[in-house]
Amino acid sequence: MLTIGRLAKLAGVRTSTLRFYEAEGLLPADGRSDSGYRLYKQEAVARLRLIQRAQRLGFSLADIRTLLNGYDQGNLNDDALIKTAESRYLALDKQITELLALQHELQLFLQDLHQNRESNASFAEMLARVCANPTTQPSAEGTLNWLMQYTGCKLTTEAGQAILERLQGQHVHIWQDGEAYFILVVSEETAVYNALIELAQLEANCQTHPHTHTELIYDDEGYLLRAEGPNAFIFARLFLALE
Repeated sequence: MLTIGRLAKLAGVRTSTLRFYEAEGLLPADGRSDSGYRLYKQEAVARLRLIQRAQRLGFSLADIRTLLNGYDQGNLNDDALIKTAESRYLALDKQITELLALQHELQLFLQDLHQNRESNASFAEMLARVCANPTTQPSAEGTLNWLMQYTGCKLTTEAGQAILERLQGQHVHIWQDGEAYFILVVSEETAVYNALIELAQLEANCQTHPHTHTELIYDDEGYLLRAEGPNAFIFARLFLALE
């Protein structure tokens, strides 16, 4: 049995969050200690992570109750829940598409600006040229490399590239909480762990990103890398590209 403090530590949440989930009927305690403290079975860890992931995906508490009922009964084929998830996905896809379209045009414009830095073309002339006859389309890999170069990321060095090669193709889950990004690498391989340690150490010594902090934790799902700071989003972009 796990104490409420131990369960909170394993999940990286406050004990008050667990009490809130209990009050909402999402995570009832499995018993009490002789002193009256809440106790939980080991299975509560998986249930809590399911709740957290559902919240990150934008599900309401009512939706999560439905999800947990299906989880408890071994049946996740609830039509209403599936429709809610599909609607949520479509809404996100719409937002992402709008941003990707804007990013695409800005990439082309930046590319043209860099290539015509020495010319005397006016802003309007360059903008018109980009729209009428854009230069070579920038690749996703090229954009990510530019992003790391622009921010002075140490991952662009030979040492950084060697680490990234060892992490290529790993399955990941990525989410954001406040200013921090969490990258869960689903693996138990020692080589992956060592590469992540080196990655965190390389970034920790980066003078360009003095306010970006990384932390690596191991749990029963894999290796969890937490990155926080102004340029922490690069880690999320990086691992999405690696996968």
